[in-house]
Amino acid sequence: MAERQESRLKRNLTFWNLIGVAIGQIIGAGIMTMTGTAIGMTGTGVALAFMISPVLTLITDFPQGILSSCAPAVGGPYKYVSRLLDKRFGFLYIVLFIISSSTLSLYALSFASYFVSLFTGMSQIFIAAVILTVLFVVNIIGTKQAAVVNTIICAVMTGAILAFAAFGLPKADFPYIFQTGHLFYKGVPNFMAALALLSFATGGASVICQLGGEAENPGRDIPLVMIISTVLVGIMYVLVALVAVGVFPIDKVADQNLTIVAFEVLPRPVYYVFVIGAALGATSSTLNAQLSWVTKPLIVACEDGLLPKSLATVTERGVAWKILTVFYVLGMGPILTGFDLGFISKLSTSVSLLQKVLVLASLWFLASKYPQCVGRTKLKIPVSLYRPWSVLGAVTAVVLASSLLASMPKQSVILLLGVLAVSWIYACAGLKKKEIPQDLDVDYIGGSQKKKESEK
Repeated sequence: MAERQESRLKRNLTFWNLIGVAIGQIIGAGIMTMTGTAIGMTGTGVALAFMISPVLTLITDFPQGILSSCAPAVGGPYKYVSRLLDKRFGFLYIVLFIISSSTLSLYALSFASYFVSLFTGMSQIFIAAVILTVLFVVNIIGTKQAAVVNTIICAVMTGAILAFAAFGLPKADFPYIFQTGHLFYKGVPNFMAALALLSFATGGASVICQLGGEAENPGRDIPLVMIISTVLVGIMYVLVALVAVGVFPIDKVADQNLTIVAFEVLPRPVYYVFVIGAALGATSSTLNAQLSWVTKPLIVACEDGLLPKSLATVTERGVAWKILTVFYVLGMGPILTGFDLGFISKLSTSVSLLQKVLVLASLWFLASKYPQCVGRTKLKIPVSLYRPWSVLGAVTAVVLASSLLASMPKQSVILLLGVLAVSWIYACAGLKKKEIPQDLDVDYIGGSQKKKESEK
């Protein structure tokens, strides 16, 4: 078997590196970027949604942890879909993945919105373009270096977020928050749509499954990191959401970032620490985290021949610089063309939920196609639960995606369905002669290309 570019990646991510990536991805994706949008959709129900969201996240996302424990792989979810279903579904996953990566622009724009609240008069578009460019350069240097940066940022922003909750909770009006008319501000359907939106916010930990080939001990660390980071950040989310909707009337904070509330509840020095450490730290750490893993599925897809192989070139530092550059350009597009943050949030979240359906379907076939991988996992989960969990997770993801798509403009939904239809037709006709390896139990990292053995 010829050497694949993914063999040039480095297995050097520790438990704490993965914690940094996971927490950095979750926090920026949620509390800073989507809270205002969710308040506009459901009022004070955002706090209730944040309470429920981690449970739904573990239902829909943890099967990826099971797959990663059994068969850790570079670009894990794509590899599971393409090997356990087939290449057509693998290509469809890649299309969904590329669309959902519009969140690169979302995080850059969110960073810029907080930045200009401190430094008025500056161009938000300019700041968004600068932060995306700076973190693109950091990730060109190397994944390990990017993970270290994220761990440092996470420590700072966690302290700032907890300070926001500590100063704000005594000022929150809890009877106001839990009035039924405020909890379901625009009705139950909009509450469900907000819940779907926030399921993405608490679901960031699943991205470490993309790094399965680069983790030092993936079979143990990936599932453990997913659980720990989701639960811890979920608790922080609820505390912050209670402050976000309990200090001012709904109309004043709907579709706004958290600086309005922070300015009211925090002493001025702490306010600046919050905006710099939490708001700027959270959004930049998420952007940085995404740039560190976003190339991984496409590396494998290129090596499989579903995309041009020349794109998959990996440097000596383990960076797929050509693919990373493509995503940099794709991320810069919405910034320069002025896309709305709320629209990007809804589009990327609904598409990411559809991606999860494909991954969950893959879990159904794991035990029958790769029993040797199932025998290797250290997770104490009976194999008999794999298929029921895949069905429960897929149904949950479909319901959430449908509720969110229903809240979007019809022409956008029609366009999305058209893109997926064309992609499926191409996958069925244009990829008919492509053959991809059945290699979930092959270890490529370091050029070894050997069968994976049980971890000692």
